[in-house]
Parts: sequence; C-alpha cells; structure tokens
Amino acid sequence: MLRTVSAGCGVIGRSCAGLVATLLSLSTVQGQLAPGAGYVFPPVVRSGTTTAVQMGVFDPTPDLQWFVHDSRVQLRIAGPAGDFHLPPPPYWKGPRGGINAPPIPREVPAELTIPADQPEGFVYWQIANANGVSKTARILVSHGTEILESRSRDLPQRLPALPVSVAGRLSRLTEVDRYELTAERDGPISVQLMARRLGADFRGLLQVHDDGGRLLADFSDTEGVDGGLTFAALAGRRYVVSLNDVDFRGDRAYVYRLSFVAGPRVLCTIPACGRRGTTAEIEFVGSGLQTGGSGTEVLRQSVQFPADAVSDTVVQLQTAWGAVPVRIPLSDGDELTAGGEAVQTLVGADVAVTGRLGPQCEEQRYGFEAVAGERISLELQSAAIGGSLDTVLLVEGPDGKPVGENDDSAGTDSRLEVTAAVAGSYTCVVRAAESLTGRADDVYRLCLQRQRADFRLLAPQQLLLPAGGQVEAAITVQRQGGFDGEIVVTVEGLPAGVTAEGDWKVASGKNDLKAVLKSAADAAVVAAQVRFRGTAMVNGTEQARVALVEGAGTLCPVSPADRQVPASVLAMTMVAPIDVLVIDRERQRDVHRGTTYLAELEIVRKDGFSGEVTLVMTGQQDRNRQGMRGETTVVPPGETRAFYPCFMPEWLATDITRRMIVHGIAVVPDPQGNPRYLTKPGDARITMIMEGALLKLALNSASVSAEQGGVVEVPVSISRSARLPLPVTVQLHVPEELQGLLRCAPLELVPGSDTGVLRIEAGEDSRLQGVWPLKVTATAMQDGRWPVISESDLELGFPVGCR
Repeated sequence: MLRTVSAGCGVIGRSCAGLVATLLSLSTVQGQLAPGAGYVFPPVVRSGTTTAVQMGVFDPTPDLQWFVHDSRVQLRIAGPAGDFHLPPPPYWKGPRGGINAPPIPREVPAELTIPADQPEGFVYWQIANANGVSKTARILVSHGTEILESRSRDLPQRLPALPVSVAGRLSRLTEVDRYELTAERDGPISVQLMARRLGADFRGLLQVHDDGGRLLADFSDTEGVDGGLTFAALAGRRYVVSLNDVDFRGDRAYVYRLSFVAGPRVLCTIPACGRRGTTAEIEFVGSGLQTGGSGTEVLRQSVQFPADAVSDTVVQLQTAWGAVPVRIPLSDGDELTAGGEAVQTLVGADVAVTGRLGPQCEEQRYGFEAVAGERISLELQSAAIGGSLDTVLLVEGPDGKPVGENDDSAGTDSRLEVTAAVAGSYTCVVRAAESLTGRADDVYRLCLQRQRADFRLLAPQQLLLPAGGQVEAAITVQRQGGFDGEIVVTVEGLPAGVTAEGDWKVASGKNDLKAVLKSAADAAVVAAQVRFRGTAMVNGTEQARVALVEGAGTLCPVSPADRQVPASVLAMTMVAPIDVLVIDRERQRDVHRGTTYLAELEIVRKDGFSGEVTLVMTGQQDRNRQGMRGETTVVPPGETRAFYPCFMPEWLATDITRRMIVHGIAVVPDPQGNPRYLTKPGDARITMIMEGALLKLALNSASVSAEQGGVVEVPVSISRSARLPLPVTVQLHVPEELQGLLRCAPLELVPGSDTGVLRIEAGEDSRLQGVWPLKVTATAMQDGRWPVISESDLELGFPVGCR
C-alpha cells in the first residue's frame, strides 16, 4: 500500500518492482510532468485551530513531499489524492467551447494546525516529487470569525451576526453565490473580496440588493486587484450580497473569502506610514466614514505611534458607528505629507512623502540633493498603500533632462534606482498613467532612500538536481551604496548525499555566481527546503544576508514583498523509463457521442523496465472538457500495447475536434530502495471528432410536481441504435442534500423494451420544499465495462409552506 508523506520525510516505502541505478539521470529531467500546487479549501484558517482542508493539486503521485514555508504551521496529510474534479455543467458552447481549459484538480485531504500566536497573514506551501517542483501557493491565517459557504440549491445563505468572513468558491459556470444578512442597526455595512490574492483566477462582481430587490451598491473587479464596497443599511432590513465572476466563469479553483463588517471601510491614510515614537495627525480615506454611504470620504484623527520595533500598529479610528481597526505600517524615517510648493524638498537619508493627485494637481515634484556617484532608491506606491493610482515615476537631473523613468515595476506601482552622475539638485516627478477624476483615494507615497553600503542575494525558488548528477543554481547579487567587496555564499538544508561543489565566492566587482550542487550516486531521491546565505565584510563589519526568493501564489502583487517566500525547494529527479506513444498520433477518430472510445497506445519500455505502467488523464488539457473524462488504467507488467478509455458526453458538438492528453507513470526504486513514481507525457493528443449518439433518453415531462410523503411517476423512453442491442439502466441521481428524503429504484430496460416509469418516493420532510434540479441517466455497458450514457434534466417541485 502506498503512503503519502509529509514535508521532510525521506523513506516512503520499500516494496517496489523495477530497476535502479541505470535509470538515474545525469542531467535535468526533460519531458516529465512535475506536480502542480493549486489551492486550499477553505483558503482561510484561524489561528489556534486545527482545520480539515482539501489541498487542490495537479498531476500528483503517491510519493509527493509537502512543504509549508513556515515552521510554526503543521500540515498533516490525511489520505491519498481523490478523483479528478471535472467541471460540472453548464458548459461553454460555440466559439468559447474551444478555448483553453483551466487545469483539472484532484484534492488531498489534510489538516492544518495553526498556533494561537500565529500572526495574521499569508503562509506559502508547495509540493515536489522525483519529476520536479510545483510553484508556490498560499493560504491566509486569520484571527476573525470564519465560516464556510453552505447553501441549498441557489438560495441565499443566511449569515450570523457581523463581523464574519465566508470561505467559498465559484465552482461552475454561471454560478452566483448569495449571502443574506439582516442589519442590526442603521449605518454602513462593508463587504471585502479576497480571491486573486489567494491565487484564484477570477474577477469578482459584487452586488447588494435590498429586500425589495433594488440594487444598492456594486463593485466590478475589472482591474483584477480584488476590492469591496460599502452601503448604507437600515436596522431590521434584509440585504442580499451576491458574488459572481464578471464573465460568469467558474472553476473548482475559484476559491474566495468574503468579509462582512458592520461599519465603514478604510482604504488608505495620509501619511501612509507612521514614524516610530511620534504623534501625527492622520487623514483616513475610506467609504462611508462620515455619512455611512458608499462614497469615498475623509476623517482625521491624531495618532501616537509606538516606538517598538514592530512592523505595524493597529489604530482604532473613531467613527459615528464605532471604532474601526486600521493597520498602519511603521517606519524609522521621516513621514511627510505633500505641501503646496511647486517643488517640495526632501532632506535626509530615509524620507517618504504621502500626497494626492487630482484634476487640479496632475503631477507633483520633489527635489533632493545628491553628490556625484551617490546611489538613490526611489519607490512610488499607491496600490501598496490602498490607493487607486497607476503611478509613473520620473527623475530629472540637475540639467532638467530625464535620468530615469518607470511605470508598473510592481503591479501598478513604480520603482527606480538612480546613480547621480554629477553633484547637484535632482527632481522626482510623480504622475498618474490615467486621467484623474478627483477621487479621495488617488493617494501615493514616494519613498527616497540613500543607499548605504550593503548587498542582497537573489536565488531561484525551484531547483532540479538529477540523481547522481549536478545542477547550477544561479545566484545574483545586487550591490548597494557602492559596496564592491567579496561575498561568500553558503547553503543550508541540503538533503543527505547532496554537497556544494567548488568555491562559492562572488568576487569583487562581480554580480553573479553559478553555485554547483552535486548528488552522490547512492543518495536517496528526495526534495528539501534550502536557503542560500551570503556573508561579506561591509564597512569593516561582517554582514550576512539570506537570499531573497520570488514565488507565486498571488495574481495581484502590490509590492516585491508580495512575491517573496522564505526558501527555495531542491528536488532530486529521475528519468522515466518509458515513452507513451499515441498510435496514429493526432489523426481524427470518429466517435459516437455519449460513448467510451478506446484509444490505442504503445508503451515503449527502456533500460529493461518491465513493471506496471499507470495511464492517467493529465490535469492540463488544451480545451474545455465539457464533461469529457479519461479513466485511470493500469498496463500489466511487460505489456507494450494498451487502450485508454475516453468518455465523450452526448452533448459534444460535431463541428470541432476533441482531444485528450494522457501521461504514464512508472514506479522505479531510487538508490535507497524508495519507490519513485516517474511521469512521462504522451507524445501526442488523442484526437476525436463526434458523430451521432447510440442512445437517447427522453422524459415525458421535464418538470413535475410532487407532495411530501407521496409518490410521483415519471414516464421515460429511450432510443437505441441498432449497434447497441444492450440492456439500459435508467436511474435518478439524488443529490447528497436529499439522501434519505427521496428514493427511486433504477429502471431496467432490456433489448426490445424502450419505455418505462420511474417511481419517486418522497419523505415527509419540510426540507423538500421548493424546486429541485435533478438528473436522470440512461446507461448501457459495452463489453460489460465501457459506459454509453444519455441524460436528461428533471425539475421536481414541492409546495412551499406546507406541512
């Protein structure tokens, strides 16, 4: 029996048939399929809890290693990966039916344990095996009240008292998730969406309707940066908040967090940061701060900032509707606000200024002095501080000519590093890339830092090391403030049998290093978290810097820190001893709709490998599936021919080819006897064109009424092709929510019998009230194994308010 291992485990099991050392690669793995990290559901977990979650992954193998990039967070894998989560209907039709599909996930049950003192924020995770390393994904740790999406049909989910956050997902096309709340008092209610920051690739549309169906407020995430809204509520009134993708897309990976707060919503502050140990008058910019409505408004409050060396502080903004907690970052430099001067002078080694652009002030200019050769770092933030500007940063030299310009180096924010060619007065010009409308949140923060002698290291996040071979890790040095000394680089966390080769030094004046890592021939093939560290003498003092690593996990980063993860992952790899060849490659095969097509494959065995080969549908297909699916198939030892079953639903159009991508998995022991599951994609796509169905199911009526405690009969009929002289089973599919409330025995129609009646028995239960969308299928089994399926939708309605 195969076991899934947690991060850091080495041995997975000792029983495996196959070969050993001759299959180990001496170079980077080529043509294999690395696993993919997708999402976690729920995507938000509370500190101080142990939460059952589903880890959404792509193309997993049983020997996955799991990594959480925070030692305080514990991940326990509770079982193997489940089946593929194919997108349910409805499906795109017409031209959109041929667009690329998102990858198809499988979910692994797990538990996340978060300590009580874990700070709020994102935690990164990823997976690896002997085929490669996934990108990073992330979850959010929260201190608030978190609940799960739970609704019946498309009815709104009733929320408890606010504040509360809901973890949900838009799992299918056209899905609209609705939440109902009752206002406890007059005043603003704010709703905040987090989706793209969790890696979910959709753009949300939020709408609020009152109990009369009137639209009160909406927010459309056309820029792909998440967001929210605020609306004025009346005590005792019911409101429905709806969420869908702006294009009505849906997918299993479209997870989100929707937060509800009874109060206004703060977007940004002026100044955007507070200097430690000072008191300042802060202008708070947000929705409903004064009137409780949806407009952007301003409040001012004096704030005393702590002198502690913490990164931020939470300020309680006093409003007419109670205190609103606002998190404000802290700094050690001067935090100024924009004045009315034509050119405002910035003095000091570390200074920032927060200002606002508008139709009457489309650019602002700041001057600073620099000596020849001095290096200045400039960062122009808006999205990073909650503002709405798309910034442009320009620097002019003493002669008025541009010496640097930047737009969108980090999302919509800007960064520049300037070296003063001559001594004199330089000017920063702050602009917006778009027309300004006078919004109160058109706010920016310009940070100026005179570089001190220092350095930074940048390292790759993913490293592949062939078993018994070597890999070069590309380390980049960013020198600051004129530092030009030698840097010694080391690495921490290497697995047993892996060593650093050569002299890891970045010479004076150089900015890169090819750090060679080598695997012993007898080393176990495992993955590990590693950290690169640089050490150098800076101004006579030894300084050490851990390499910065850029990962994935957010689709709307607002600063470089949004992409930084704590460590790299090194995966040792092996080469799969097989090739999977599609016979006739991408020739079109005529396939009846609603049937299972058996695609012929050739298994090329190499280096004497004779073990089982498992054929699996690949997670990333090239077109929307529309219900197409492949069945995992095991090829017996020694066999070189196989048939891969592809089920093609009856609704597939006949004017477009359909394709299935598969890969093979071979199990081979590593030098220490640990079984490693090695993947090899097929050399072509299985290509099919649809023709007429062999079986068709029809219902006498697509909508029937029923009574609680009663029986309703649904006449059905089927049409069979002469090529399908087989028994057909007609079955009502009862959703999990109705299990035990509805009963319906399958109907068997032998050859020559084409009509019958489904008898649906309803329990006496008020939960049956309303209309239920159900599915009825007719299934025949070719060769006793391969399904031929036709299906129809049935609406079953029960009176509302009875019994």
